[in-house]
Amino acid sequence: MMPTVLQSATRRMAVALGILALMSMAAQAQTSPSKGGAWPTRQVRIILSFPPGGITDLLARTIGQAIQDRSGQPTVVDNRPGGNFVIAAETAARAPADGHTLLLGTDSIFTVNPLSKNKLGYDADRDFAPISLAALQTLFVVGSGKAPARTLKDMIAYAKAHPGALSFATTALVSQLVGEQLKQLTGTDIQAIPFKGSPPMLQALINGDVAFGITTFTPYASYLPDGRLVGLAVTGRKRESIVPDVPTLAELGMEEVGYHLWYGFWVPAATPASVQAAVLAEIHRVLDEPAVRRKLTDAGIEAASSTPAELNARVQADRTKWARVINSAGIQLN
Repeated sequence: MMPTVLQSATRRMAVALGILALMSMAAQAQTSPSKGGAWPTRQVRIILSFPPGGITDLLARTIGQAIQDRSGQPTVVDNRPGGNFVIAAETAARAPADGHTLLLGTDSIFTVNPLSKNKLGYDADRDFAPISLAALQTLFVVGSGKAPARTLKDMIAYAKAHPGALSFATTALVSQLVGEQLKQLTGTDIQAIPFKGSPPMLQALINGDVAFGITTFTPYASYLPDGRLVGLAVTGRKRESIVPDVPTLAELGMEEVGYHLWYGFWVPAATPASVQAAVLAEIHRVLDEPAVRRKLTDAGIEAASSTPAELNARVQADRTKWARVINSAGIQLN
C-alpha cells in the first residue's frame, strides 16, 4: 500500500526531530562537561602580570588547575610581567571577548595605574568587565634588626624625634602608598626607598640601610628567629599564622592604614553577559573548594570571591583613596 501524504509528512517530521535531538545531545556534551557547567567549552587562558614562581602565579595555577579538573578543558597560565602591569592588561584587553581569556589582575592595574600621567594602552573602566574578587593578601611591616626601635610605635616615636632620619623600603608602588598613608596618619617624616625586587631590599634591611620595609611575608618572615629582622605589624584585619606574635595595625591604633593587597578576575568588556555569568559561577565554585582554599592559605593568601558590582566598587574606592594619598604626598606617577 502506498503511504498517504499525511503518513509521509509524519515520517519526515519524526526523522527531523530525531536529528535535532541528536544535535542537541552532542551540543550538550560539548558545553556541559560532566564535572562543570556551561563554561568553559575549550582551552582557558589566564593572563597575569607576574613571572612564574611567585604568589600570583601560584594563585593562577591553583585556580586554573581546579577549572581544568572540573571541566575537562585545558587551562594555561600566560605570564606577561613588565611595564608596571601594563603589558598584561594590554594583552588581555585585546583578547577575544568569548570568556576563554581571563585577566587575573592585581589591584594596581585598576587603581594606581589609571592615576598615572603616562598614557596607558588600556582603559581600566572601558576595556574590561569585572567578574569576581579572587584573593586577598596581607602585607608585612618588617623592621631591620639594626634599626633604632623594635616596635612600630617606638619606630614612629623615633621618627618624630628625628625627622628625616629613618627610611622605609618597598618593591611596589601600592606598598609605598601604604607607607605614605602611615606617614600622613602619624605626622612623621620618613623617606621612601624603592627597590627592584626582594633580594636587594632584603639585604638593605639586614644591613640596616633602611629602618623597615612594607612587603610580603616571604622571604622576610624566615629572618625573624635569628633577630636579623623584626616583625612590626601586619596590615590585615587579623594576625597571621606565619607571624602569630606580630600585631595588626588596628591593634596599634592605626586601623586607617590597614590594607589587603587584592587580586581579581576580569574579561574583555565585549564578552556577552551570559558568558560573564557562567565564568562568575565557575570561579565562585572553584574558590569554594576546600582544597583550593587550603592551598592558598598555606601560601599566605586568602581566597575571596565577590560579585562584579562589589569588585567594581572596591576598584573605585581604592582609586579614590590612593589619589588622595598621592596628592597629599606630592608623588608624580610617570
